[in-house]
Amino acid sequence: LSRSFPTIRVFSRSFSSTPAPCAKHSKERLNDMLADLPPYPFPIKHTFKQHWFGLYGGKHKQFGNNVPESRYKTRRTWLPNVKQRKLYSECLGRWVDLKLAACVLRTVDKSGGLDNYLTGGKAARIKELGPFGWKLRWDIMSSKKYLQKRAAELEAMGLLE
Repeated sequence: LSRSFPTIRVFSRSFSSTPAPCAKHSKERLNDMLADLPPYPFPIKHTFKQHWFGLYGGKHKQFGNNVPESRYKTRRTWLPNVKQRKLYSECLGRWVDLKLAACVLRTVDKSGGLDNYLTGGKAARIKELGPFGWKLRWDIMSSKKYLQKRAAELEAMGLLE
């Protein structure tokens, strides 16, 4: 009589005396991201570091008070309305995964796509891009497709020989 018994699994916990690898600090991530780019022309704010790695349109954390009927004030904060979306970049030829504020999503739609939003030439637009937007802008402006498109525009205006 041979009956098969279920095998018993022994749970063993792996143990190591070395600490788990930590994620990079945001300052290190920022320095790595901006290493091969031209310098960002505006001061980088340190009050809301989350905006370094997304398109927040100049939005930051805001502070204020909850004021009920009894007028006993308690401090609170308001965060930007941040969405995680994938937007297609024609010049890069791929989908770009972004964290962006809802107001930026609307502006991207109005300007005709991610590439047009990022390559706009106004100083206010460049300032609101932040470090991550500056990197994306550089990637787009140095792509082959963008350079061809720009050359065709200059040719149509008669500025390129």
